[in-house]
Amino acid sequence: MKHTQTETTAINFAKLEERLLQINDPKWLTYLTFKRFREGANLIVATGGSKACAYYLKMYLESKGDLCEVIEPRDYFYKKNINQFKNLIVISNSGKSNGIMEILKHYHDNFYGERYIISSEYVMQREDYYLCGNSELPTLNNINWSNGYIDREKSFISLIPTLAPMLMILDLSVLREKQESELSNDDLVKINSKIKELLEKSKERIKNLKFNFKDTNLIQILSGYDTHCSSSILESNMIETGTSSVVVHDKGSFCHGRSNLIFQNPESPIIYLAHQMKGLDNELLPILEKEYPNIFLFHTLDEDFSIFWKEYYLALQMYYLSKKIAEDKGIDLTMPNYNPKVIKKLYRYRGEM
Repeated sequence: MKHTQTETTAINFAKLEERLLQINDPKWLTYLTFKRFREGANLIVATGGSKACAYYLKMYLESKGDLCEVIEPRDYFYKKNINQFKNLIVISNSGKSNGIMEILKHYHDNFYGERYIISSEYVMQREDYYLCGNSELPTLNNINWSNGYIDREKSFISLIPTLAPMLMILDLSVLREKQESELSNDDLVKINSKIKELLEKSKERIKNLKFNFKDTNLIQILSGYDTHCSSSILESNMIETGTSSVVVHDKGSFCHGRSNLIFQNPESPIIYLAHQMKGLDNELLPILEKEYPNIFLFHTLDEDFSIFWKEYYLALQMYYLSKKIAEDKGIDLTMPNYNPKVIKKLYRYRGEM
């Protein structure tokens, strides 16, 4: 069965640029809502496609000197040191998925910090709390990246719901570099112009990739801390649409035994991610290129910008790579087949995590 509430891959990717640039329209100044995080240790909760945004936010907050940890929703209730965190940041497009709702509606006895939700809309009213019988819950700070101003995406995988909040964080990184309180209209126009350029470069890079993924059943990704966001995008897209099995290897761990998976599956495509060629990359990449036929380097070496620009650029490449892999295998990335019996029981599950 196919999802009937979505639009095709071609439509969603055709609208991607317009939707993304609308998010950063100078008249809205949406990025300013992302300045509200209080300084201190942050616990970021996300699942699925939202985890890419969580890793990007983690990278930004840690660059400011704040401690961060990214967890799955169910792990929230098992955190023994939760009282050490100052901020609870939940990332969810709708804010209504199970686990997310459970966290927002239940008070953790040992957490007394600020609560935030990054979403496309205002997801919780105060009366929703009272339905749980607890009128003492602290205020939930809504950080909305859409506010209803853009054409809503209809897609099984998340394009705009991931790339839009990441763009807001990118804006903050530019703002911090400029050491000003707000970005000017010219600043935002320049950012949008650069995003448009990176979209075109990403499309062209995938267009020039001379490989057919038709018979691919396993993709292996070599990643690192600074490519955690982009690698999670490709992994999530492939797994959630049933396009291919994916294994993400940390480059360091790969050198300590994980290389055997590639040895046993030498024909599987290897996606190597890098923002700069460090000592390990200069040693590892030539060895892999010599030993295995299907290794592909995706990088940002052609861009001399901050790590936030670089990782955003690599994230765009991973979306277009996801699109190509799916097309080669005859799968519609935003309208995949699914098992209705499983979906009805699991996707709509609202019980205890």
